Amino acid sequence: MPKQSAQNPCIRPSLVNVRAQHNVLLIEDNPGDVRLMQEYLSEPSFAYFGRVHAASLKEGIDRLAKGGIDLLLLDLTLPDCTWLETFARIAAAAPQTPIIVLSGQDDESLAMNTVHQGAQDYLVKGHAVDARIIARSMRYAIERKRAEDALAKERDLLHTLLNNLPDRIYFKDEKSRFMRISKAVWEQFKIAGPKEAIGKTDFDFFAPEHASAALKDEQEIMRTGTPILEKIEKEILPDGSVTWAFTSKFPLKDKRGRIVGNFGISRDITEQKRAEEKLQQANTELALKQEQLQEALTELQSSHEALKAAQFQLIQAEKMQSVGRLAAGVAHEVKNPLAILRMGIDYLFKNLQQPDQETTLILSDMAEALRRADLIIMGLLDFSATRALDVVAQDVGALVEQSLALVRHEIRPSIKLIREIASKLPAVKLDQNRIKQVFVNLVENAIHAMPEGGTLTVRAGTKQLTPQDIEHDQERRFGEQFRAGQTVIFAEVLDTGHGIPKDKLAKIFDPFFTTKPAGKGTGLGLTVAKKIVELHGGALDIRNRPEGGVAATLLFRI
Repeated sequence: MPKQSAQNPCIRPSLVNVRAQHNVLLIEDNPGDVRLMQEYLSEPSFAYFGRVHAASLKEGIDRLAKGGIDLLLLDLTLPDCTWLETFARIAAAAPQTPIIVLSGQDDESLAMNTVHQGAQDYLVKGHAVDARIIARSMRYAIERKRAEDALAKERDLLHTLLNNLPDRIYFKDEKSRFMRISKAVWEQFKIAGPKEAIGKTDFDFFAPEHASAALKDEQEIMRTGTPILEKIEKEILPDGSVTWAFTSKFPLKDKRGRIVGNFGISRDITEQKRAEEKLQQANTELALKQEQLQEALTELQSSHEALKAAQFQLIQAEKMQSVGRLAAGVAHEVKNPLAILRMGIDYLFKNLQQPDQETTLILSDMAEALRRADLIIMGLLDFSATRALDVVAQDVGALVEQSLALVRHEIRPSIKLIREIASKLPAVKLDQNRIKQVFVNLVENAIHAMPEGGTLTVRAGTKQLTPQDIEHDQERRFGEQFRAGQTVIFAEVLDTGHGIPKDKLAKIFDPFFTTKPAGKGTGLGLTVAKKIVELHGGALDIRNRPEGGVAATLLFRI
């Protein structure tokens, strides 16, 4: 080609047509080739390209450093560099700029090498290269470079994702062979890099149990196109260690929508799973300890109740002794003044001449008051009595019959008496007068509890105690000397009256406590009765009957 004159604007490294959309830098030392390109670039098809020229590699690199170049037309044989080195240095100086090689060398190998190193095209000077071909190549080069840059950006984003995301990401072909894996996957596989997994399957990295299950899932995904979402997988490695993963798998499709493989993402949840197992184990242990604690608490409560009962019995015993001593003292101190008052009232009754009605009424009231006071004193003496019992072998049934005879005048026609008294019961050493006092008291209480009539049942006999006999509402009815399976003599007095209020049932053996109206009782009857029975080694229990009324039960050891 003929040399271009020095005045040709294409030779100067300055911009022409600064309003062009794209600026083209031509690096060419042959003036004829420069002039030819000037002619090409002057045609209308190049209207959107501004032109810059450099005659050497150094001049071209210096111009690139200033910026504003959108396309390079490069000759590989320059004064200061040739062939592939020329391209390599320019590519390093302008890695983002598309390059079209304009070479006078028709060398296929050279052309392939430059393309592999990043050239957008390789055009041989003089070989059917005209303005149209060059214009098209320039447009294609710019658009191709844009596409490559966009693709490179997407690729870089994918690399960033695969190399930094802690989740495990992988892509597999239609035979479930790995095509691409993330850093987290090859770290799990304990391999040097991702390339070592390419072409391999799960059977190369997991125990057959997990690999088979994974392959089955992936085949189903590729067959149906339906993904598997958020599945918890137990992964067994060849060394027998176990990990857990939270996995989702999807079908991999090509541009036409055909399924060509599968891909997945999984998150290691081994620590969470272990923590969950530890928590479950801790909950199990906690439940066991709670159960043990509950058992211990139940035992403690039972012991506490037993201790309270023992304390209550001790308090009651001490209270009884104190009351007994007090009662004995009061009885002796009060009995003599009462006797004098009684003698005075008797004297007045005998010596008053024609007393008026009011005086007679007053004296009668005084006599009744003295009688009541005397009854209380006698009860106190009985309560406080500590003298030895006059015990003789007795038939309890006979004593019950004798006691009924003593109160027969109080059994009204409205009360039906039922006797269930066994004959010839085993003899028990008893103080008959004291025991009859107990029976009389119990029968009278039953009669008074049925003012409008009812049924009075009196029983006596032998029986073998059952657990139900010993306990009532989880409370022991009799003393420790009686137990289930023991044969005893029993006596019962049952009525069909109104029963004892629940809030008062626990107080019926307290001294001076009574449910009867004023003037109908001293409140010492049951207190004395219980003490008499206990002095004989027996036990007395009084309970409300489920069907109504009260049951008073006495037990004596044979």
